[in-house]
Amino acid sequence: MGETDFTAGTRPAGGRIEGLPGWYFVLVGLLVASNDLSRQFSDRYGWVALLPLVLLAVHLTLWFTLLSRRRRYLRAVWRSKQALVLVAVLFTLRLGLQWGLAKLTDEAAPLHSYTHLVIGLVMLVVTTAGAWFDQWLILRVVNRRPDH
Repeated sequence: MGETDFTAGTRPAGGRIEGLPGWYFVLVGLLVASNDLSRQFSDRYGWVALLPLVLLAVHLTLWFTLLSRRRRYLRAVWRSKQALVLVAVLFTLRLGLQWGLAKLTDEAAPLHSYTHLVIGLVMLVVTTAGAWFDQWLILRVVNRRPDH
């Protein structure tokens, strides 16, 4: 069953499926980056170690309350082939960044202290942009009028 098959039987009354709000993708990016950001700052600020758990709790709360009406569309977005490619790219990027920064920081000692901050910020930006772009591509196809 393709994405268009999924949405054909569940299309809202207006005919167009609205995407998820932009802040949701920032939240997903923060969730992905939160582990590195907490590792970067937890030695100075103890409460930062709880950041991944807090963001996960916020994410799950929004999932079951505010986003409950759009949940099935969200599942369709995250089960798409583009989303799987995004996950593979993010995983490869994370490993590459960690390896590259480890090599770089061996030669430049001051960078070593900012490794997790750099990885976290890159993952935040790439995850947010990639997830939003994935939704944009899917909605572009799904909301295309049949006469085109």
